[in-house]
Amino acid sequence: MSDQNPYSTPDAPLSTGESGTYNPSIFSFSGRIGRLRYLAYSMGASIVLIIAMVPFISFSAMMDPTAGMSSFGLIAYILINIVSLVIAVMFGKRRLNDLNRSGWFFLLLIIPLVNLLLIIYMLFFSGTDGDNNYGPKTVPNTLGVKILALFMPVTAIIGIAAAIIIPSMQ
Repeated sequence: MSDQNPYSTPDAPLSTGESGTYNPSIFSFSGRIGRLRYLAYSMGASIVLIIAMVPFISFSAMMDPTAGMSSFGLIAYILINIVSLVIAVMFGKRRLNDLNRSGWFFLLLIIPLVNLLLIIYMLFFSGTDGDNNYGPKTVPNTLGVKILALFMPVTAIIGIAAAIIIPSMQ
């Protein structure tokens, strides 16, 4: 007979002790992405979707310039907005996972004023160091990610400056 009590707690370690990193893929609903990657992926997706929308709007305007947007242009507009919503949810969920929060917190963006607090939280708070409930830490950001992430604030500053300078020049 064994001297060990069958009702005692197991002695096995709960973690493997390995704290690795992984390289996140752009189009995935699982995993984590940091602040800079969140900005870069969002900006990259916005640029691609805007470029994809231009031919549809141009073709729609060429068909009948007096009627406004045709049904073809409207369908394309709706489809691209659905794609952009899916991409926004995908990146937002992964950013919240980096903060060790559930992706369901993304629904707080529907509530006015709470959405501003959530956006500030997602953009300015750092993710958890090391592994968390949603996976290991991501690899360090590449130069391309850093450049693309800086593109968003730079375009915002240029847009604000243009909105101030252009009317004053007239």
